[in-house]
Amino acid sequence: MAQATDSRLEEFRSKFLPRLVAAFRPSLVIAFGSRARGEGLKWSDLDLLIVSECFRNIRWLDRPVRVLESLELPFGVDLLCYTPDEYARKRQELGIVQTASEQGIVLLGSR
Repeated sequence: MAQATDSRLEEFRSKFLPRLVAAFRPSLVIAFGSRARGEGLKWSDLDLLIVSECFRNIRWLDRPVRVLESLELPFGVDLLCYTPDEYARKRQELGIVQTASEQGIVLLGSR
C-alpha cells in the first residue's frame, strides 16, 4: 500500500509512536483502515495493530486499555494488540489481522 498522508496518522507517527515504543517496545505497528487508505473522514478513528512481547502477561481485553492510558491520545483509535505468537497465528487466518498485515501501512518493524 502506498504511504497515506492522513493528518491523524501523521500526528500519531510523529508524536505518539515514540511514546508507544518507550512504553511497550513493539516489534510491529501497522496502521490500517480508512485513514491508512487516505479515505478517513473528519471523525474517523485510527486503526492500529500493535505487536509486542510486553503484552504476554496482560489479558487480551486489558491491552488496548493500557495502551490508551499510556498514550493519552486526543483522537479516537481502535487497537488490536497481540503478542508475536498470537500475531503469527492470526495473520494466517482470514480476517482483519490478515487484511491489516497485507494492506496496512507499517509504521514500525516489518511484516
